[in-house]
Amino acid sequence: MELKEKIVLVTGASGFVGTYVARGLREQGVRVRALVRRPEARAELERFGVETVLGDLTDARSVEAAVRGTQAIVHCAVQPTADVSEARRVNVEGTRTLAQAALATGCERFVHISTIAVYPLRDREGVVEESLPLADDKDAYSITKIEAEREVEAAAARGLRTVILRPPVILGAHPSSFWGNRLPRDIAAGQFAQVDEGRRPLSYVHVLSLVDAVIRALRVDEAVGQTFNITDGHTPWHRYTDFFKTRPLPSVPSAQLPAFMSFQGTFSTEKAQRVLGWKPRDTFDPVMAEVVRALPKP
Repeated sequence: MELKEKIVLVTGASGFVGTYVARGLREQGVRVRALVRRPEARAELERFGVETVLGDLTDARSVEAAVRGTQAIVHCAVQPTADVSEARRVNVEGTRTLAQAALATGCERFVHISTIAVYPLRDREGVVEESLPLADDKDAYSITKIEAEREVEAAAARGLRTVILRPPVILGAHPSSFWGNRLPRDIAAGQFAQVDEGRRPLSYVHVLSLVDAVIRALRVDEAVGQTFNITDGHTPWHRYTDFFKTRPLPSVPSAQLPAFMSFQGTFSTEKAQRVLGWKPRDTFDPVMAEVVRALPKP
């Protein structure tokens, strides 16, 4: 799919990942449209040439208005709340509404940002490929992201040209970045626990690597109907927490933490490299330096 001068709708464009995706697409000559909930979020997006439509992902009318006339959609919006009903309203019902609108308007490509949290990762070892059956997990985020993928797959069965990307921890500097702004404060306050004193592997991707994968997922026709792990690398958890901790962090049994924190394996990106032509980059130290520089000074 040729991107230049195409209109691509980005959901969640005022958030961490969505902001980088919107900017990356603009740099490729794409006409970017954003569906935004908050009026105050419009000015920053419009400053770098993004058309904005005010509305809510769960409102069919505003979604239809945002989708109309677009050739592709990149669905970055997510609700990370622990409240299952609220997470389901946005992550599942919102995805369904968006996919239905895409089908109705003849959208050419639908790229869905999912997560490695859809896999059964509790204490798992070995290499995880995209064919691994999804988890039967209990936390709101994993449950609703699995259900969201099923909504995308249902739309694909009806003819929507979809691509699903599964990133791990997404690193980068942005005020709304969980891993780059919110969690560092908890770590500094000692309010973060690890398994095995942080020796288990943290899987990560630089947000710009993820943007590269998004652009390739839009361009490469062979990507349609497929799912890809997008991971730059793996490093011990303590290498991440050491950047922010001011005191020893508690080490607890794996059952007390989210499943991905107990993971002991790696994620294969062979498929993304072969089909998308995407390549992982050794970005951990540079991106962490970027994150630390961007943190508000105490």
